[in-house]
Amino acid sequence: MWLIKEVFYQRKRHYLTIIASCIAIVLVLLVNIISSFIIENVNLSFEQLGLNISCIQLLEKRNDNWIDSVIEIYDIRKYSSYKKIQGRDYKVIGCNSNLSKVFTFNFERGHFLTPTGNRYNDNQIVIGSKLKHYFNCYQLNDFINFNGITFQVVGILEKDNYNLYEDFDDCIFIFEGYVKDYTQSGLYFVSNKVFDESYISELLGEDNYFFIDQRQTKDSLIALLNLIRNVLLALSFVSVVVSIICIVNNSLSNIYSRMKEIGIKKALGASNEDIYRQFILESILIFLISIVISCLIVLAIIKLINLTTKNEVEIDFVSNIKYITLILIIASSCNIYPAKKASEITIIETIKNNEFS
Repeated sequence: MWLIKEVFYQRKRHYLTIIASCIAIVLVLLVNIISSFIIENVNLSFEQLGLNISCIQLLEKRNDNWIDSVIEIYDIRKYSSYKKIQGRDYKVIGCNSNLSKVFTFNFERGHFLTPTGNRYNDNQIVIGSKLKHYFNCYQLNDFINFNGITFQVVGILEKDNYNLYEDFDDCIFIFEGYVKDYTQSGLYFVSNKVFDESYISELLGEDNYFFIDQRQTKDSLIALLNLIRNVLLALSFVSVVVSIICIVNNSLSNIYSRMKEIGIKKALGASNEDIYRQFILESILIFLISIVISCLIVLAIIKLINLTTKNEVEIDFVSNIKYITLILIIASSCNIYPAKKASEITIIETIKNNEFS
């Protein structure tokens, strides 16, 4: 309690220091939170657009297990082979249930082809939003006849589902075992490994495949956003450094204005360690108060942003605690010199400065 009294009642100049520290800390936290939110949303947008998806499309039909070879060599976990029929009014895509792990589908109702159905080749079908009018099919579990086979509708996609590869609004998805006379075939997949096209060329034939890989576009833009984020964080940390310099300068100037206090405490038996500890604890308390106020301000700002923009900006507590801890350590370290300077003042020095007159 005595320390809080020292900060709030006897050292009113600390108010300005707390305000300056709050501004700097709020700036750091907001830059970190908002930039992380932007990068996360860009990543999500890339997934929805399919910029994280690669594709190998065969130009001539093959009956070997080339897909298994590619998956094994590059240890691909998210993938789906496909066979496509390009019709006049709609596209038929034969695939397996794993395609929902590769593409981002938004459903008006229902779900994608199920793994169980994939195993037993059930007559399941998923249709795009335009095709519910084409087939006059608006409910789940309705039936559609295609190539003499009756399929049960298990999913209807939302309107305006599309990405780099397909406009899903006019797509039919069924298990690839039903697709015989296809016009295109290939493999959609997501992988973090860099692909060696020479291997694919040797496996499939130089003029027998078309390879699409947009990951470089994604990686370049994410790298640019991370660079911008780091630059903004560095600039915001400059304001933190400036506020810390102000605190150190304030502490040094306080030494001379508080010589009478230091002299009285030493006359009453306070040691150099006691004075040193007091100044260190005061600086830590000032920054702890600044951090608490800053966190409350940031929470209020983020809540206001979410309400006004209808976004869901989330706070990553781990990364923010990391920055807060770093600021606190730097601030405490920088106040070691002023505290040491204060602890070395003697009673004789306070008398010479006429502090008792």
